[in-house]
Amino acid sequence: MKLGFYPVLGKSDFVRSKGKKIPIWQLLEYQPVGWLYSLAIKAEIVPDSPIIHDCGAFNYRDQDIPTLNGKYIDAHWSIHRYRERSKVGDIIVCPDHLLVGENIRERQEYNLKQAETFIQLAKSYLPNRIPLAVIHGQSLSERLEVAKYLLGLGYRHLGIGGLVSQAREYSINLHIIKTITDVVRSLIDSERVLPKAGAMATPAAGIAPLHSNSAGALHEPNAHLHVFGLCSPQYAKAFTQMGLSFDGSTFIREGLGGGMFVSQEEKLIRILTHYAPKCNCHVCRVLNRHRIDPRLTNKGRTHTMGRIAHNLNLVISTYRKFTPKEKIYLVAGCGKQLTYPAAAKDLYYSQHFQACRRYVEEQESRWYILSPLHQVINPETIIKPYDKSPYSLSHQERILWARQVAESLIQVASPEIEFVFLTGKLYRQEVTPILQAKGYETKVPMQHLAIGQQLAWIKKELEQEKQLVLDI
Repeated sequence: MKLGFYPVLGKSDFVRSKGKKIPIWQLLEYQPVGWLYSLAIKAEIVPDSPIIHDCGAFNYRDQDIPTLNGKYIDAHWSIHRYRERSKVGDIIVCPDHLLVGENIRERQEYNLKQAETFIQLAKSYLPNRIPLAVIHGQSLSERLEVAKYLLGLGYRHLGIGGLVSQAREYSINLHIIKTITDVVRSLIDSERVLPKAGAMATPAAGIAPLHSNSAGALHEPNAHLHVFGLCSPQYAKAFTQMGLSFDGSTFIREGLGGGMFVSQEEKLIRILTHYAPKCNCHVCRVLNRHRIDPRLTNKGRTHTMGRIAHNLNLVISTYRKFTPKEKIYLVAGCGKQLTYPAAAKDLYYSQHFQACRRYVEEQESRWYILSPLHQVINPETIIKPYDKSPYSLSHQERILWARQVAESLIQVASPEIEFVFLTGKLYRQEVTPILQAKGYETKVPMQHLAIGQQLAWIKKELEQEKQLVLDI
């Protein structure tokens, strides 16, 4: 599941122009990482995009017995609906109930029971979808117990819900979210043996815990957390730093209420349409060609949807500022080699190469090896030892090699990628101009450092990262 913002879409998110429907996602300058759809509505699904299919709990929040369109909502019903709507790789959300009203205990019991049934049905009928269960609780400790319970059932994608009603309590909400995130990741990373769900401490409301036959499910490497309904820039920045995904529909609500967003650095300012200056953003320029003015109110639905598209575009462009550039590290395949075939990351065993390898593996980013013979090598690729260095290439051969390297890198990286060269001059001097001409950023953190200084730099960086982990 990709990290970042998943806008909520409805059943009529399009503008009309010359009798044709134009979906708002076709108007955007940037696309979000994915979209969220609710089972409460029937909408046109954005093609070829990650989708979170939500059960629609907000729509039946006032009902003690959850129904949508007269249908009782449970794991069986939702799995049937997800089979109709979802595609391979989509997120499907287990039916849940917000803990509001007088019958909190019954709602808690419903959530736990549906979670147990839903994951089993998902494995049987939708094995290529990703089941997600939502953590609810009236206290932080209760939420943590529910999180452990859901992990014990085998969930590796968890949602954090029920915080929208206290959205203004930023510090409190962030404390809750960060604590849950840290605990869940700690449990996964350490592969602790969780108690079976039947041994879960009884929450404050006295919920009877459910039995789980999945106590050994913690061998999977990681977990992903998603926050439902909180999406202000302040939250978005924090969630991005924490490595979470999140969703929201503020852009719709404000657009329907006559509000237009104006971007101010990392903030979004809402102004009423009759005070709004003419906008020259990408969406507004497209709308203008279709004679749609998002500043107009009470002039038809199309202008309102244009305003919603404008708001969404500003939301996405603002949130993009919070996302650090993805990096691809490039290490020179040089120095001593084993005498037998091995994975490229093991074949080169010089002190310098292995130091670079340790450094890039600590970054948890993609990395490749630049080879005078093979151009660009995946570290896991098995290759034979060879005798060739960039010094053995003529000037023309180096230029040809650089073009081949650049072409290979461009095939695996979008223009938003930053390439970080941990290489000598001959491995990069002809490559970087080609990448830069294609719009890529390049970085050489050890430029002008001798080999010994490079090893000292790497050692210092690794020690700082280790200290940072300890401090956290």
